[in-house]
Amino acid sequence: MQKVIVITGPTAVGKTKLSIEIAKRLKTDIINADAYQVYRKMNIGTAKPTKEEMQKVHHHLIDILDPRETFSISDYQRIVRTLIEKMKTENKVPLLVGGSGLYIDAVIKNYNFNEEKRCDENYNKYTNSELHQILKGLDCEMASKIHLNNRKRLIRAIELAQKPYFKNSRSLGKDFYYDVLCIFLNDNRDSLYQRINNRVDQMIKHGLVEEVRQIGIENFSITSKVAIGYKEMIEYLKGNIDLDEAIELIKKNSRHYAKRQYTWFKNKVSSTIVPINLDDFNHTIDEVEKIINNFLS
Repeated sequence: MQKVIVITGPTAVGKTKLSIEIAKRLKTDIINADAYQVYRKMNIGTAKPTKEEMQKVHHHLIDILDPRETFSISDYQRIVRTLIEKMKTENKVPLLVGGSGLYIDAVIKNYNFNEEKRCDENYNKYTNSELHQILKGLDCEMASKIHLNNRKRLIRAIELAQKPYFKNSRSLGKDFYYDVLCIFLNDNRDSLYQRINNRVDQMIKHGLVEEVRQIGIENFSITSKVAIGYKEMIEYLKGNIDLDEAIELIKKNSRHYAKRQYTWFKNKVSSTIVPINLDDFNHTIDEVEKIINNFLS
């Protein structure tokens, strides 16, 4: 079975920095596993690797779409599995890096998406609240993990729950499609939350507001406009909230997202947890490399 390595963890934990060093040591490429770094121009708010970082290691699935385009989980699965096959012929170990749990799961597990087009218009008559209630009736556990305002994900979850293959979130994709090593980078909550807050402050300093303004609030798709950092700035630019409120919302939503990431990987994927050593980051890199080498041997 094809071996695949996943490096994941909560937002702002240090996945990008560590994965670049690991990819260099393994002489391999990085496959992006962040749902929003696929979009061009959405650089600051997604904490996308810099041009300098991407020059060190080849990255796949970054800057492949315009913000007005939609991108589904089945699109991601199809593209990444094709990439993995290509990397196999090049004798490269596939390295997935990011924090989008559902996207990672769709690649590494036996998610079987039907080829038929999704008929979202079937749900137009329902409000978000009604969709959430429908999902509760189908899969209460999954409903508890999806925000009421995330309409696209609610619809996707309802569709999956109604397919015979996806009985519920407990049995969903239990069988692995690849031989997977999942490394979950961990940090204590106070330290992580402080880094999240600092990162948001830096995003504002580096021009997040102007980035959203230049893209244009009318140019975000139903997929891209729900990205943390962008949905709040869209509300600010619409005049619905002031800037300070938008900034605090980004921080709060980022912290909540980090909590959900912990929950997802705890419940869905058997992970090797590696604590981040901020005082000696090279020690963390060495530790991860050792774990990977044991997996590959």
